[in-house]
Amino acid sequence: MNISHDANEMLNSRDLVTTAVEGGLLFLITLMAFSGNLFLCYIIYKKQRFHTTTNTFTLALTMCYGLIATLVMPFTLGSLIAGQWVFGQVACDIQAFSFLAFTWISLLLLTLMTISRFFQVSRLTAYKKWFTLNRLYGMIMAIWSFVIILLISIEASSSKVYRFSSMNYLCSVSFKPTYPTKHTVHASVTLTLYILLPILSLIVWVAMQRHKPPHILANRETEQISLDEMKQNAEQRKTNRILLALILAVLVLWLPAVVINILDFTMGFPRQVQLASTFLWFVVPAINPVIHLALHRPFSKLGLKSLPMTAKHQNKVYAEEAI
Repeated sequence: MNISHDANEMLNSRDLVTTAVEGGLLFLITLMAFSGNLFLCYIIYKKQRFHTTTNTFTLALTMCYGLIATLVMPFTLGSLIAGQWVFGQVACDIQAFSFLAFTWISLLLLTLMTISRFFQVSRLTAYKKWFTLNRLYGMIMAIWSFVIILLISIEASSSKVYRFSSMNYLCSVSFKPTYPTKHTVHASVTLTLYILLPILSLIVWVAMQRHKPPHILANRETEQISLDEMKQNAEQRKTNRILLALILAVLVLWLPAVVINILDFTMGFPRQVQLASTFLWFVVPAINPVIHLALHRPFSKLGLKSLPMTAKHQNKVYAEEAI
């Protein structure tokens, strides 16, 4: 499989300032995505009280974004700085396969996370039956296995290859010239999934907001709400806000990228527009930890305590108190 460099002259003709700005910005996004998602995984793993159903989804989604930051973004960063693809065909295959697999998995996880939250709010008995931790682990493993096996099967049975495009700086699917229709159909179906799944998640989230948990309805009738129930309701509202933020991030950032990729088949956007679409793909993994740390106070408090400077300061305080 050969790598196509369809616009290398554009890459090589960039001035130093353009290269520095584009490369520097992508470096910050990559660093933020890798370190932020790794840090969030550490926070969830460290505290036993964070090992809940909702946080299991969060951990799986965060691992997915972390793998995008590890197996996809660095190759784009390197090609953007070097002015050409210098990593070979195997790396191109890894980047393209990883990008498809982990973006698909993240969308399916986000959809399942929203459905789980809907059942927790409106169908508590069914939620306790179907969304136990053991079954949840099985669902997550099933999603990962399904997507990976599906992509491997499609690759083994089709005439597609992975080629690097120096317009959007990504290795992506490209069928042989004798199969232009297959290329168009595959891209349209694939990109449509990127639109339908987030919209489905948003619809489920809106439907969930119209339902109130049974204990809240009962307490409204008696006008008695305990302190524990108030804390529980506040925690549920925070969870709903985080979920909405994750869904909107995908819709607001990935939807324009999808539209650009679909229209590019017929319109042929310039390099700057296609580069912007790549940045939109990468911003979502980068802001995932920001959303959780900003909207979930226990995460942010533990995160601050885990920072080296904060831990050092606390140890110093404890030492002074001991004296």
